[in-house]
Amino acid sequence: MRARAAALDEEALLEIAHLQCAWRMTAGAAHSLNNALTALTGLANVPGEELELQRQLDRCIRISRSLTAHHAAHFGSTDETELGGVLRRVTPALEDTLSSRFQLVAEAPPEPLYLEADPARIELLVFLLVYRLADLARADACLRIAVSPGDKPETALLELDLLGNELSALALDEVLDPAAAPDAGSELSLEAASAVVASCGGSLAARPVPGGVRLRVILPALDLD
Repeated sequence: MRARAAALDEEALLEIAHLQCAWRMTAGAAHSLNNALTALTGLANVPGEELELQRQLDRCIRISRSLTAHHAAHFGSTDETELGGVLRRVTPALEDTLSSRFQLVAEAPPEPLYLEADPARIELLVFLLVYRLADLARADACLRIAVSPGDKPETALLELDLLGNELSALALDEVLDPAAAPDAGSELSLEAASAVVASCGGSLAARPVPGGVRLRVILPALDLD
């Protein structure tokens, strides 16, 4: 598979990774919708449950909108990307389509962090890294996604922490290794994540943190002052 991945150009790699994400989102949305529709069936004829009934209806609508909003990728833009805005856009879709096995926490600063990058690629990067950690998460783990200014001037940080889920040294080394991916789609997705980071002139690494693992993406930021 690595030979086939090397033979793909970047555009093809991104399209395959996008299809992998669409499949993951569709599967997660189907599960969430099934739960919501089951609740609706039980509430339909129960007096006094109008508020809960409306909440489940709203949830179905939100899940459907989240799913359709992120199915169409438009790669190739060179516009400025506000990293915190990307996180705020993808968080509802992640909340609606990820497993309830773990808690999702998203943190973005009030001050904008601009990148000279393709917004669609950055959104794809977030999805790819989240799904990689989701594959490793056990029940009751916490997945934290945070955006912040980098340690050095004109850099931005994207950090994804899987907490409450200790990994062995071997597993930590394999988190970002395409050769250690469980299937071909996951392997190509990790290749695509590395390609996105490299195209931005950034870096991607995994490191241990107390109680879990952190994926750390350092990206060049624009100084708009």
